[in-house]
Amino acid sequence: MRLRKTLLNQTVLGLTLLFGISLGSAEAEPIRWYTTLQQATAAAQGANKPIMIEFWADWCSPCKVMETEVYTDPGVVAVLTQKMITVRLNFDNQKELVRRYNVEAIPHLVFTDSYGLELLYHRGILGAKDLTAVIQALPRDISEFNRLDRILQKDNDNFEALEGMASLLRTAGLYISSNEFYEKALKRDEAKKNSKLREAVLFRMGLNFLELKDGKHAAPIFDRCMKEFSKSEDRPNFLFGLSQAYVLMEKKVDARKLLDSLIATFPQSEAARKARQALQAF
Repeated sequence: MRLRKTLLNQTVLGLTLLFGISLGSAEAEPIRWYTTLQQATAAAQGANKPIMIEFWADWCSPCKVMETEVYTDPGVVAVLTQKMITVRLNFDNQKELVRRYNVEAIPHLVFTDSYGLELLYHRGILGAKDLTAVIQALPRDISEFNRLDRILQKDNDNFEALEGMASLLRTAGLYISSNEFYEKALKRDEAKKNSKLREAVLFRMGLNFLELKDGKHAAPIFDRCMKEFSKSEDRPNFLFGLSQAYVLMEKKVDARKLLDSLIATFPQSEAARKARQALQAF
């Protein structure tokens, strides 16, 4: 499962819920689906809830598997009803939205804030357990995401909004999505001109990659931090982060050298305590 913006919307009075889509079943669905994104965003904004978009088509066999095996699961029905606004969009008839959300194959799920800003996505069949976990990672009240989105709608280069969105996604455990917003923040003048801001963004990106067990991408970030912010009080944490990236890359000799150096150079630090524990596991 690849989750991205890896990542993590209640009905407005007066709007009519549409039940018209069925992928092979003549019975009314327990999950309430809108059939246009405009309807879904209007409902979502009224309740500060996230949106789940499903791109589907009547010829799509995996879509029918989702319909019969996932959307009938009582846990999925419950969590979708409680936390999300759901909308189904026909892959063949919604070409503009297909391009907007970069839909290359179906089924394709997109999780957004109340305005339709993509937070994460999944391509292909997603089992009931995994789908439930993704939905539960998203907050029930998405008002802070929406507030930041409104800022970005007016100024998509706003550093504070980009960094804030990344931080919210990190807290939700949506690390790939978080890093995409951190990458955007890193390109802004605020990060380029302010070393403290740049350091904080890079460090969190590195931590996100560690959470994703992605040592290959974590290592150069922590290495950059060590070189670029050599006087930082977080240098022990950079060393420990790099050592953990090496462990993930199965470079245990290099990892041990870093841990030994960390303990020798910063013996009283919290990072040194973690280093001692890590060495015991070798």
